[in-house]
Amino acid sequence: MNKEEMERERQRRRARIRKRRNRARLRGVILLVVLVAVVSFAFQKLKGAGELEEAYAYGDQAEWFVLKNLDALDESKAYTPEEVGNLRNNIIHDNIEIRIAKGQNHVTRAADYAYDAGDIADIIGGEAEYTGEKKIAFLTFDDGPNHKITPQILDTLKEKDAHATFFVVGKSVGEKTRDILVRELVEGNAIAMHSFSHDYKKLYPSRNANASQIELEAKQSQVALQKVLGEDFYSGVWRYPGGHMSWHNLDAADAVLNAMDVHWIDWNALTGDAEPASRRPVTESGLVEFLNASIKANKDESIVVVLMHDAESKQLTANALGNVIDNLKAQGYEFGILK
Repeated sequence: MNKEEMERERQRRRARIRKRRNRARLRGVILLVVLVAVVSFAFQKLKGAGELEEAYAYGDQAEWFVLKNLDALDESKAYTPEEVGNLRNNIIHDNIEIRIAKGQNHVTRAADYAYDAGDIADIIGGEAEYTGEKKIAFLTFDDGPNHKITPQILDTLKEKDAHATFFVVGKSVGEKTRDILVRELVEGNAIAMHSFSHDYKKLYPSRNANASQIELEAKQSQVALQKVLGEDFYSGVWRYPGGHMSWHNLDAADAVLNAMDVHWIDWNALTGDAEPASRRPVTESGLVEFLNASIKANKDESIVVVLMHDAESKQLTANALGNVIDNLKAQGYEFGILK
């Protein structure tokens, strides 16, 4: 073997050594990644059902965890994004039913602070006396859900360890807002109905209640919610758009709702976030002051149902909510939801 051949052989040996080293490094990296993934997944599983509940509402990584944890994926198959999305929706649909208090508008663990809307409506309407010892505030938000303001409201509620009742408009309930609705439930809030159309002309022609239209919209809203949240979900709480006190001849409409085991409720306190422009607060502190003044107008301040809104235009409400909650806590209120 001459010198040139010997040199070529040495180069081939060096190349083979480099390849072996590169393969070894690659195997090491893959092993490390797999190990980290396994440890992370095992840790997540140990965190329990409470974490799994929250996982439904957050991001791709959490959704992947849900799918993996429930053995929904065949790892030998390549899934399209649409197929993964469908699997995710089916898992949420199937498992949210397990956690919903059957025939109710909240998850089972919220039962301790869920109060009958009919009873609370009678108290704030002066038809019944409150005999409890606690001061209870019911934070309520009309006109959602959406992806702009509602998530901000939920973030603040979670941060402040408070809960609320969301009066949703049926036409906004569907696949596009499923994640918001599921999050409302799994974070311990309640979902109530605020008509399907929110169209005053349909609901109250010439300011008189159209009982058949109201019945139709209650049924439409219920169906829309059950399609998203499962057949065990049932909301027995309704708020008339504009408030019961604003319209005429509501007895027939009240009766059809009652026949559906649905109770209407207004409010006895508000931040003023939907008042006419001439008297609507324009600052966060103004919303809190408006609320305090409305509370003091009640003969008994023990029970307050607070009207607010989570429509896309209500950024000021989202900004002020933390202060609203702190203000109510300072006055000794605990937070309840309406069922």
